[in-house]
Amino acid sequence: LTSFKAAQLASRMTGIDKVLFVVDRKDLDYQTMREYDRFEKGAANSNTSTAKLKKQLGDPEARIIITTIQKLATFVNSPANKGHTIFDGHVVIIFDECHRSQFGDMHTAITRAFKRYHLFGFTGTPIFAANAGTAGSPRLRTTEQAFGDKLHTYTIVDAITDKNVLPFRIDYVNTVKMPDSIADKQVSAIDKENALLDPERIEQIVYYILEHFDQKTKRASHYSLAGKRVRGFNSLLATASIDAARRYYNQFYLQQKNLPSDQRLKVGLIYSFAPNQALGDDLLAEEEFDTDALGFDSREFLEHAIQDYNDLFGTSFDTTSDKFQNYYKDLSLRLKNREIELVIVVNMFLTGFDATTLNTLWVDKNLRAHGLIQAYSRTNRIRNSVKTFGNIVSFRDLEEET
Repeated sequence: LTSFKAAQLASRMTGIDKVLFVVDRKDLDYQTMREYDRFEKGAANSNTSTAKLKKQLGDPEARIIITTIQKLATFVNSPANKGHTIFDGHVVIIFDECHRSQFGDMHTAITRAFKRYHLFGFTGTPIFAANAGTAGSPRLRTTEQAFGDKLHTYTIVDAITDKNVLPFRIDYVNTVKMPDSIADKQVSAIDKENALLDPERIEQIVYYILEHFDQKTKRASHYSLAGKRVRGFNSLLATASIDAARRYYNQFYLQQKNLPSDQRLKVGLIYSFAPNQALGDDLLAEEEFDTDALGFDSREFLEHAIQDYNDLFGTSFDTTSDKFQNYYKDLSLRLKNREIELVIVVNMFLTGFDATTLNTLWVDKNLRAHGLIQAYSRTNRIRNSVKTFGNIVSFRDLEEET
């Protein structure tokens, strides 16, 4: 709502030619457009292609344009658009999720292309020097470097007090036995991650989740959702690597195999290529939809898991580029509609994904700083009186980081 009002007010000021609202993923594009339409029908223009964006940028009637960062980058960087009138106009560019890493390159391209502009950034998790990465230009590593002085702060504590989001309830589970090889402080992070893949430990965690699932997700409570009566909420299991995600998926299959079908949890799996697959980045890598870069085994496994999903829901997705994006969309919809109980993820769905039906995050992954807040915040969106807080169940020692 704040970004909408900012866009609307800016678009009505004399001397402002265009307001661009920039999101960083396709599904957010759609989500934002829906929200803007709710506030004022037809106030904004969205686009499905760079060609359409180009047209809107030249159309004086299109005052507010919602676009993805990728389309804007393609437009700005294309030699064919060099002399476009928009570059001489006065534009206001509002960035959603402005902490994203791809922002650096885009920022440079925009400030080079446009002559007169104002930039605004919205983020729930600003990057300060303490939680900045080391990639990209050293002059664009923090939110303040990219956007100047902070205009306003509304903290998660304010949001909980104002009842805009729910508080968290956090459990640290110590009943799961750690492999002996982890005791030594000198063990490298990679060795530690490998030790945590101990089959016995994975088996115990899956047993624990199945044992406590109904209680955590409030399976005894009913509520109505889109005209249907549903029981309880659903959850995500955040794992440290693709290898871990695969082992968990197999273990759920094994432990549920002999259960009657009405007692089995519907379990989904999604991951895509992240450059540092082995280590499991505790700052959450950006969501990429690149399945081509996956190793053969990882991709084949994902293909099988998607086939299980197809069998369950009568769909026909696979790991080819477009179909994988559609799988992502379908899975996110089924999470929101409470049609699936648990989705095993590595980085996907841990940032920016909102489903009010999700109330539990099972964590077997190191998280810290803004990555931790982002992941936890998947669970605390308000739904109804049955959902009183977001549950975090951690199988790692995250107490200090939390």
